[in-house]
Amino acid sequence: MTANTRADALIDAMRRLTDLFQLENDAIRKRNVPALNAIADKKPLLVRTYEDCVRSVKADTETLQLMDGDAKTRLKQASDDFITATLEHARLVRAATQVTQSTINTLVNAINKARADDGMYTRRGGMVMPAAYTRKAAPSMAYNKSF
Repeated sequence: MTANTRADALIDAMRRLTDLFQLENDAIRKRNVPALNAIADKKPLLVRTYEDCVRSVKADTETLQLMDGDAKTRLKQASDDFITATLEHARLVRAATQVTQSTINTLVNAINKARADDGMYTRRGGMVMPAAYTRKAAPSMAYNKSF
């Protein structure tokens, strides 16, 4: 495999992964869970392909030196575009994760407050148990005195 062929393979892998990032960004913005599931199935294969191409290019640095100027320019431009797309994708995923965590925290706090206001549940030993089980006079189910 020549250096130009390896560079072209790497450029193609970066382009395909960038396209997938764009699809995933759109799905995140639209909150399209089925599309995100489909993307999650494709992503590992594309990432492995990208990693294999990077290893192939790094493995033979002497051949990389023989790459023509046009191929080097295309590889540099593709790398810059890929880095930009990756950073944008990472920011969007981080923001979506923070919003989701905030929503979950709000729901959990609301549920816990509602339970505390109802008085149906009490804390005992770190476990949430119905109030009936917290009475000290309630007989144990494990011990039957009628034998």
